[in-house]
Amino acid sequence: MSSINRAPRPKLGEILIDMGLVTEEQIQQALGVQETTKETLSSIMVDMGCLSDSDFTRTLVMEYQLPYIILENYELDEELVNLLCPEFLHSNKLLPFDRIGDTLLCAVTELPREEILEEITRQTGCKTGLYAASLSEVDRFLGHLAPLKQTAAAEPVDQG
Repeated sequence: MSSINRAPRPKLGEILIDMGLVTEEQIQQALGVQETTKETLSSIMVDMGCLSDSDFTRTLVMEYQLPYIILENYELDEELVNLLCPEFLHSNKLLPFDRIGDTLLCAVTELPREEILEEITRQTGCKTGLYAASLSEVDRFLGHLAPLKQTAAAEPVDQG
């Protein structure tokens, strides 16, 4: 289990460039998309085809020393998922999967910003322990355990 070290840490984009996985131009393009969509950098870069899902996961494990979890091998507690709203979970690509004492264990696809961790603590009363997980697994489990509400298209009313 890993919790966040408060020391300054390199930005994910810088790490990916230093590792030779992406170019500065790709990072800048992804950050531009992120400004308008508010999606995670990992989601954008995978969608752009710049990186594979496993590249991001491996980066989290190696650079941030996060333990890796295969969610398929874990029995997830739906009550823990329900502690946070689906929109928050989907937008931040995180999935609570267990609780040990006052620590909520969350699978993440990239290192959450400090304000995200503070919001988790505020909403749940728990500290956060982070585990790296693949984007595809987190998305699949979020879709099943915390589906986003679909807005129905307005149907024309028959005036006839």
